[in-house]
Formats: sequence, structure tokens, C-alpha cells
Amino acid sequence: MNTKNSQNESLAWKADAAFREAAKKVIQRAKETATPVVVWEADKVKEIPADQIEATMLEMEDEATRR
Repeated sequence: MNTKNSQNESLAWKADAAFREAAKKVIQRAKETATPVVVWEADKVKEIPADQIEATMLEMEDEATRR
């Protein structure tokens, strides 16, 4: 196995895990403060209710787990 390639995959996995953890914290804070989560999507700023984005994130995690 290519050690450089496995190191890159490991780093990518760690970065992805850190991103997911940060997103969870953002969603939790939005729920606590009853504010929307602000995202950039399709070249526009969108405000999404925390509950709605949480459901979307759970779906994304399920898809990632199946890979």
C-alpha cells in the first residue's frame, strides 16, 4: 500500500470528522439560541432552521457511513 496515499486518506478522514463535529456544535448553538444556521448554497446566503439542517446532516452521515 502506498504510505503517502494512506496518510492523505487519513488526513482527509480527520478533516472530515473535524468538520462534522464543528457543524454539530453550530447546530446545537442555533437550537439553544433559537436562531437559524446560515449557509452558502447555490451562490446565495440561506438561513436554515436548526431542526431542518440537523435532519439533513443526519442523512448525510448515513450516506457517508454506507460508503
